[in-house]
Amino acid sequence: MKCTNTQFERHVDIDRRIRAGEFPSVPTLSADWEVDERTIKRDIEFMKDRIGAPIEYDRKRRGYFYTEPTWGMPAISVREGELLALLLARHSLEQYRDLPMGKVLNHFFEQVLETASGHVGTTSDRILKGFSFVPPPSVPVEFSIWDQLCRCMLQRRTVEIGYQSLSTAELQTYRLDPLHIANIEGEWYLFARSHRKGDVLQLAISRIAAVTDSGEPFTIPKDFDPEELKRKLFGRYASMQGKPETVRIRIDAASTARVHLKQWHTDQKVVTRKDGSVEISFPVSSGSSKQPYSNVISWVLSMGKHARVLAPAKLKQLVADEIREMADLSR
Repeated sequence: MKCTNTQFERHVDIDRRIRAGEFPSVPTLSADWEVDERTIKRDIEFMKDRIGAPIEYDRKRRGYFYTEPTWGMPAISVREGELLALLLARHSLEQYRDLPMGKVLNHFFEQVLETASGHVGTTSDRILKGFSFVPPPSVPVEFSIWDQLCRCMLQRRTVEIGYQSLSTAELQTYRLDPLHIANIEGEWYLFARSHRKGDVLQLAISRIAAVTDSGEPFTIPKDFDPEELKRKLFGRYASMQGKPETVRIRIDAASTARVHLKQWHTDQKVVTRKDGSVEISFPVSSGSSKQPYSNVISWVLSMGKHARVLAPAKLKQLVADEIREMADLSR
C-alpha cells in the first residue's frame, strides 16, 4: 500500500526508523515511500541542515544513524482528547475553504495533525468516523473581491463597489470606507462607511460584483467599534439605521423552549408569564432602512402561530401585511 506521500511524514518516518536502530537506507526508504532516491536524499539533507539532525551514514550497516543517540526530531506530544479538539477545529474551517486564509490554515492543520496522530497512536480517520461538521449554508466569495477588500481595509483606502442588493435588480454603486469584515453565521459581511450619507452599511461580500481601489486614504471614525456591532446583532444583521426601538414579542407556552434555546440578542430580556408564555424584548434600529425589521420579521414568521408581535406598531403591521400577502398567494 502506498503511504501518504508528504515531506513532513517522510521526515517523521525517517526519524522513527533511525531511533529504532533500523539503519534505514536511501533505496529502502525510496521503495517504501514510492518516491525516487533523489527525493529521499533531499529529505536527509533537509533534516541535517534545517532541523539539525545529527545524521551520519554507516558504511558497514549501509544505513543512517544518529551520532547523538538521545536526539529526536521535534514533535508535538498530545493526548487523544487534544487530538480530537485539533481535528474538530480543522473541520470547522470548512466555511473558510474558498478563501485564501482557508488554504493557509488547512495546510497548517494538515502538518500538525500528521505528527500528532502518529504520537497518539491512532489515526485521524479513525477518530473522525464518530464526528461530522456541517457548516452553515453560505454563498462563495470571489477571490479577487476578497483580496481587494482586505487590502484596502488593512491599508485604509476608500473603495468603489458594484453591489447587487436583494431589494432591486439593478447593480448599485457605492463609494465606501471599508472598516471591518465579519463572519456571521457562516456568511461574510463588510461594514463600511458610506460617502453618500456618512452612515455605516452592512453588505454581504458575496453580493459585491466589483471593487475598485480609489487610492484615497481614510481614517476610521472614533465612534466606530467592532465590538458594538456584535451587541446590535439579531441573526445575521446588525441594526444600525435610525433610532433604536424596543421590539416586544410574546411566544406561547408551546414554543418557549425555542426562545431559551440561545441568546438571540446581546441586550435581550425574557420574562415568563403566569400562563407559561414568555415575552422577549430587545432594541432594534432599522426604521430608516429600505427593509425595516426584515431580520426580525423572518424570525417571527418562523415561529408561525406561536408568536405575536406586541410592539412597535410598525413591526406589528409589517408582519400582518406579510402574512396577508402569503395567504393571497396560496389561494
